[in-house]
Amino acid sequence: MALSSFQRNFATRKLNHQRISQKITLIYNKEKNLITKDRDSYVIKEKDMKTMGFRKFITLSLSTVCALSLSSCFKDEPLNAECDIEQAYIHPGSWLKLWFTNASDTLVNVQSDQDKIEFTMKPFASLKKQAPMFRLTPGATIQPESGSVHDFSKGPVTYVVTSEDKQWTRTYQVSIKKGQTTMPNEIEFEFENAYLSKGYYNWQENWNGNKLDIWATGNSGFKMSNSSSKPEEYPTLMIEDGHRGKGVQLTTRRTSKIADMVHKPIAAGNLFIGQFDATDALRDAMKATKFGHPFSFDAKPAKLEGWYKYQAGEKFTDKNMKELDRHDYGTIYAVLYENIDEKGNAVLLYGDNVQTSKQIVALALVGETHDDNGKVAIGNTPEWHHFSVDFEYEKAIDPIKLKNGGYSLTIVSSSSSDGANFLGAVGSTLWIDSFKLICK
Repeated sequence: MALSSFQRNFATRKLNHQRISQKITLIYNKEKNLITKDRDSYVIKEKDMKTMGFRKFITLSLSTVCALSLSSCFKDEPLNAECDIEQAYIHPGSWLKLWFTNASDTLVNVQSDQDKIEFTMKPFASLKKQAPMFRLTPGATIQPESGSVHDFSKGPVTYVVTSEDKQWTRTYQVSIKKGQTTMPNEIEFEFENAYLSKGYYNWQENWNGNKLDIWATGNSGFKMSNSSSKPEEYPTLMIEDGHRGKGVQLTTRRTSKIADMVHKPIAAGNLFIGQFDATDALRDAMKATKFGHPFSFDAKPAKLEGWYKYQAGEKFTDKNMKELDRHDYGTIYAVLYENIDEKGNAVLLYGDNVQTSKQIVALALVGETHDDNGKVAIGNTPEWHHFSVDFEYEKAIDPIKLKNGGYSLTIVSSSSSDGANFLGAVGSTLWIDSFKLICK
C-alpha cells in the first residue's frame, strides 16, 4: 500500500534524526581525549574541548551533520491529519457519582473503527444537561466543544472532529442511556438484525425498544488485508437459511500475502459479545478481542441453548501455512466474569485469558468432543443440532453486584477453536442460530 505524504515526511525526518544521532555518537565516542572531524583531520583534545565548552562542541557537531543530511534539521513539522476521539468521559463530581453504577462507567475508551459512543447512567439520572468531554488526537478540534452542555434525553448528539491540517473530518454519535442493560430471565438471540457497514456484516440486538451493538466480529481485521472482498467473502456473514429465519455463517478464510508477512495467514470466522479493535490486531492479536458486556441480572445465568452445524476444512495449517497432522473444530462458549477487580479497576477479558482469568465466575462450554488441545469443542455435524449446556460456577454470586452490573457476560462462537493463534483449516465452517440465555 502506498505511503501518504505525511507518512513519507515522518519517515524521512526519523531517518535524518537517526543519522544525526549516529554521527554525533560516532564522533563523541571515538576516544575520550581525541575527536577527529571528517575531512580536515582536525583534532580537538579533551582539554581543548573543555576550553571551548561542551555546548559549542555539540553545536559544531550538529551543524556539520545537518549539512550532510538529506533535508534541513529545522524543517517545520507537518500538521497532523488525524481526527479521532480517543477517549470520552463525564467528569463525576461529588453528587454526579451517584448517577453511575461503577466508576468505569464514566469513561469510554473509543476504538479506532468506532463512531458510536455510549454512556450508561442509573435509572433516576437526568439526561437533559450533560457535558461529555473528549481526548482527541493531537491538534484536532471538535464541534460542539468538549465539555459543552447538551440534552441527551432526546437521543444521540452529533459531534464532528476536524484534523489539525483542516483536511479531514470524522463524525461521532454520542448517546447516554438510563440504567444498566437489564437481562430478562430468558432472552433469545435470533441474529435477525444484521446490517452491512464498511463492506461487511454486523449484528444488533433489540433491547426494550433500543438496538444495541453488543455483538462483534473480526471482520474489520480481515478487511485490512483483503479490502476488495465482497460481504459474502468475509469470515462472518449473514445467511438467509438459518435454523429459523436468518442465521450466521462463520468460515475460516485465507487472508493475504501481506498478512503472511506477520504470520497471520488465516482468519477464523467469529461472533462474540464484546468489541474488536483492528488496530490492536496488528500489534497484539490477543488484545484485539475484548470480550464481554456488563449486564444487570435479576437471577444468575443458568443455561445456554441454541443451534449449530459444523464442517471442518481439509488441511490444518500453522502460522506459516505448513500443514499439520491435526483436525479443526468449532467452538461455542459463554463466560460470566467480575468486571471490577479487588482494587476497583475495570476489567476486560482478552483472547489470551477469556477462559482462564481469575475474574471468571462461571463457564458454559458447548460441544460433544474435544479439540487437539483437550478443550471442549464441536466436531463435524452435517445437520442442525440443538445444544443445551449448564453454567458451571467457580465462585459464589454476589446478589448486589448481580443487580448492579458488576458482572459482564460474553458468548463466543468461532469456526476454528485455535483460530486466535492463527491455527486452523481454511474452509472450516460453523453455522449458528437461535441462542437462548436462561437465568434462574
